[in-house]
Amino acid sequence: MKQLLYLKFLALIFALVACTDHIIVSETTDCPKYVELNFSNYNSLNTDPISIISAKVDGDCLKLTLQYGGGCKEHQVDLALIQPECGTPPLPPPTFEIRHNANGDVCKALVTKEYSFNISGIREEGKNKTDFILGIGSSSGIISTNTYTYIY
Repeated sequence: MKQLLYLKFLALIFALVACTDHIIVSETTDCPKYVELNFSNYNSLNTDPISIISAKVDGDCLKLTLQYGGGCKEHQVDLALIQPECGTPPLPPPTFEIRHNANGDVCKALVTKEYSFNISGIREEGKNKTDFILGIGSSSGIISTNTYTYIY
């Protein structure tokens, strides 16, 4: 009888420990952080065509509605903070680029999707707002830019 209770106890402990790896408790999954690019890794993310339908700052998140062609494969969209080449003041405002990897999707559907990115890393100490530039990267450079204000 003791062995049966012991085995049940071990099975319960095993089940509890085994299940903890599958629990995800994180508020950042809806609003992941941006990636940082500099002169050494600037071309590490794809620049497939994409359009900004809308962009707004909501708390610490930059919420984007984006549109691109495809529909047959999963696409990867990243928000990239472009680090300035020289760190000597005065520094330019933080500049983000939307980077899009279509993963070779040749389908022609027009996909509209919402994305959110945590931009709290651009906060400046002693200030309550930061202006930043948002652009779309392409293989030939930046296509378009707009300036936004992050109030914190």
